[in-house]
Amino acid sequence: MPAQRRGNPLLALLLLAFMLTGLSARAETLPQVMNHGDIRCGVFPDDPGRSAIDENGVWRGFYVDFCRATAAALFGDPTRVQFVEVDATSRFSTLEHRRSDVVMYSATWTLGREDHYRVAFPAIYLFDGQGLMVRRSSGITALADLQGKTICVTENTTTHSHLLSLLERDQIHAQVLFSNGDSFFRGHCDAYTADRINLAINRAHRADNPDEYYILPELLSREPISPMVRNDDDRWVRVIRSVVHALILADDKGITQASVEAVRRQSTDTEVQNLLGVSGNVGERLGLPADWAYQAIRSVGNYSEIYQRHFGPGTPVNVAPGLNQPWSRGGLLYAPLFR
Repeated sequence: MPAQRRGNPLLALLLLAFMLTGLSARAETLPQVMNHGDIRCGVFPDDPGRSAIDENGVWRGFYVDFCRATAAALFGDPTRVQFVEVDATSRFSTLEHRRSDVVMYSATWTLGREDHYRVAFPAIYLFDGQGLMVRRSSGITALADLQGKTICVTENTTTHSHLLSLLERDQIHAQVLFSNGDSFFRGHCDAYTADRINLAINRAHRADNPDEYYILPELLSREPISPMVRNDDDRWVRVIRSVVHALILADDKGITQASVEAVRRQSTDTEVQNLLGVSGNVGERLGLPADWAYQAIRSVGNYSEIYQRHFGPGTPVNVAPGLNQPWSRGGLLYAPLFR
C-alpha cells in the first residue's frame, strides 16, 4: 500500500498568507477610493432637502453635503463624488456588493442591522424620531385615535416594525398599508408615519396644500441616523466618523464656511489648530491630508450651516434644529477631542 502523502507545510503557509493579504487588501477602502479618484456615495433619489437632483441637474441636500464634505476631505475637491441611487433595500446591498463606499441615507442605527447586514454606523449625524402626520380636518390628535383607521408606512424600515409593536402594545386595531406617502396624500390613508423630518419633507414637497396637514407633537420613538459603511474596515469607519465630527466641532467652535480661512490663520486654540491641520497629526493618523477638515468646512460649511440650508426655518421643510445642535447650545451633537 503506497505511503500517504503529506501536504507541503511551507506551501500551506504561503497560501494562508496570500489569502490573508487578499482579505486585508479587499478591506482597505481608503486606498481603493483614492485610486479610482472619487467617492461612491449612496443616496436616495427624489428626496428634496435630503438628497435630490435640482432643476439644473445638480444633486443637493443634507446627505449630499456630507458626501461632498467627504470628497473634499479626501481629495480637496467636493465635486469628486459619484452618486449611487439607493432605496430602503438596496442601501444595504450596494455596500455588500461594493457598489458604494458609504451610504448617506436616513438609516437608523440599530444593533440588529449591524449584525444582519454586516454594516457599521460611524457617527450620528441626525437625531430624529418617528411621528404621525394627519389631515387637520381628521380630528386625530394622538396614536390612540387611529383605532379602526388606515396608516401608511414604508416597508423594510424601523418605522414599520416599530409601528406594529406600538399597535400591538396599545391594542389598536388599524390597517397598515405600504406606501412612501403618496397614498396618504391621495386620501387612501388616515395617517402617515415616518421620521418627523421625513414627514416635514413630504408635506413640503408632495402635498398640494401643505397647510392642510399636521404633524402630531407625539414622538413615537428615537431614531439615531448615521451614515453606513461595511464593517470590515476600521480605518474607513474612522474616516467617515471623523468627517462628521469635524463639521460638528467646527459648529461648536463657531467656525463657518466664510470664516474658516481667517480662523486657520489666526486661531491660537490648540484644538482648532489640530482640526484645521495647522498643528498636530490628526490627518496623518487617518491617512488623510493635513488640511482634510479645513477642506471639508471650506466646501460645505459647519454642521448647522448644512442643517439650516436644507431643513431649517426659512426652508420649505421648516424644522427647528432642536437636538441637532452642538452640546454647547443645548443639543446632542458632541465631537471627541481633536488631540
